[in-house]
Amino acid sequence: MGAYDFNFDLPPDLSYAPSPDRVKALEALMPGERFSFAPVVTDRAAWTPWQSDPFGAMILKTARELAAQPFPDYTDARYLECLEKEDVTQMNAVIPIVRKRQVAFLLAEAIYDQGEFIKVIGEDARQLAALRTWIHPGNDLKRLNYDLKTVEPDLVVMHFVSNLAQTDFVLGPRLSADVRTLIREQCDRRVFAPLRQRLESGRDLYWWIDVKHNWNAVCLACCAESAAALQPSTQERAWWMAFAESLVKNFRDGFNDDGVCTEGVGYWSYGFMHYVSLAELLRMATNNAIDLLDEPKAARVARFPDHVELQPKVFPTFADCALDVQPVLWTRLWIENRRGTSTQALEPMPAGTDAFAGMGLQFAAEVYLWMFRTRDPRKPQRRAAPAGLRNWFDASSLLISRSASTAPRRLSASFLGGNNGTNHNHNDLGTFTIVLDGRTLVVDPGAEIYSFRTFSTHRYDSALLNSFGHPVPRVAGKLQEAGPEWRTKVLVKEFTDATDRVVFDLRTAYDVPTLRKLEREFIFDRRGEGSVTIIDRVEFISPAAFESALITLGKVAVDGARVRLTDGDSVLIAEVSIEGAPLETKVEVIDQAPRPTRVALRCGREVLQATVKTVFRPA
Repeated sequence: MGAYDFNFDLPPDLSYAPSPDRVKALEALMPGERFSFAPVVTDRAAWTPWQSDPFGAMILKTARELAAQPFPDYTDARYLECLEKEDVTQMNAVIPIVRKRQVAFLLAEAIYDQGEFIKVIGEDARQLAALRTWIHPGNDLKRLNYDLKTVEPDLVVMHFVSNLAQTDFVLGPRLSADVRTLIREQCDRRVFAPLRQRLESGRDLYWWIDVKHNWNAVCLACCAESAAALQPSTQERAWWMAFAESLVKNFRDGFNDDGVCTEGVGYWSYGFMHYVSLAELLRMATNNAIDLLDEPKAARVARFPDHVELQPKVFPTFADCALDVQPVLWTRLWIENRRGTSTQALEPMPAGTDAFAGMGLQFAAEVYLWMFRTRDPRKPQRRAAPAGLRNWFDASSLLISRSASTAPRRLSASFLGGNNGTNHNHNDLGTFTIVLDGRTLVVDPGAEIYSFRTFSTHRYDSALLNSFGHPVPRVAGKLQEAGPEWRTKVLVKEFTDATDRVVFDLRTAYDVPTLRKLEREFIFDRRGEGSVTIIDRVEFISPAAFESALITLGKVAVDGARVRLTDGDSVLIAEVSIEGAPLETKVEVIDQAPRPTRVALRCGREVLQATVKTVFRPA
């Protein structure tokens, strides 16, 4: 996923080819024909009803709009320009449009079956085939793929191949022989042939095979979907399914045992939706004999968004997460709605709930799953389990605190520890957020706009990714360090109906030899209108500078020791006090989108020890 991801070799005589015994076992369970979540276009009983569904109408409208536009400016020349300028902006804009065309044309043709999009499907496939490489330029900095010195499938390649494979499977009876041949040749050249050679030789293995983040699940799911839809023999399909089954455990192991996705809520959606896809493909292929979702940890991971939701549709934005992040609804509802599962303890979703909402038409398999593998795609259900006062994730040192349902104001907060070596990491140990009546007044600013720097050795040059852009201390002028060895320790945790209290040892987040003690205490008080208190206690061997900080996207007004944070109708008052030094404040805007404001709360002189206390109350 960046500067420290490298292909690797296995020791001699070892490979990642699946076990022959496992391949035979899967082969015995699997259907004798190619398969997919969606039926072939000739099954009109399955496809035609979608013509009268709002989703079908939306797909047709979208497909016609896209067909009226030329193929995006996605060419070899633009690829080279991107590399030369070290700017992925243009490529990041056009690649999703290409995928959207793939999915929209495929669905529109399958639902309506009028031949309206057959020509443009073929034209788009030829445009893609003409490109020297499909790998994202950010993953080909040395031009090895562009110069045809190697072939490496990344996320972009895998998504293109999966969508093409689904197109061949569903629309095969309608496509010309040359288009079907082209699709199969491209999928083999771009993924199957080079990947199998590496798996069997154990040499130059793609780094994502072993990683414990979203790339693993995404690439393996796309590979398995494509093999199920394209590979001609049952043995070949079983080989690829066994490969994906054996290695997707790496993704599963990337979640903490408490179910937390350290990559953040946004990447939970992306990674887990593909884990769901692979799990359902294996379940479908083996007639329910294999179910990767039927285990306690998978259930905890599946409910991660429910457990971290601060207020309705408001989520913490730690790691590389969008500020307005919304977990993909169908993925969030999957465990309760997939075929063959119990409906006990479920209740209907509110009227008008549309599980297709949030699907960006990027991945055909995603849409197929909800259309054809749920009990009723238009009547989703959910667990009857309202959010509680708190969720504490012990393995992750993450606290979600909420006011009682009867409270006069809706106040919520999060408090995060852990370590600075997680996937999509920000150096943010001790970070917190505060939400009042649906508005986040103290914020983690989330992901920066991705650039060549984001996943390079210069990642933490970014003020949004290093600790400067988070509401955490700066110690002796130094920010937090990156790496798993820089971590917090939980010193205290006390939970009652009235208050939640957690204390972290933050000393080991900073490379400051003179730092004797640094503790951060978090208190969430539900009494009255509620309050949140942050207390930093610091001690040095010799006098040094110390400051805490607030990060907000709201309006800031500072009056002495009182900081007023405003967002719309929500107003939060922060009362600051310091023992051991006078208080100094500095307000500055971080010049990176979304341009949050940082309010530094400084000791006015160097200190041997100090206590900085900030109490937040609704106004």
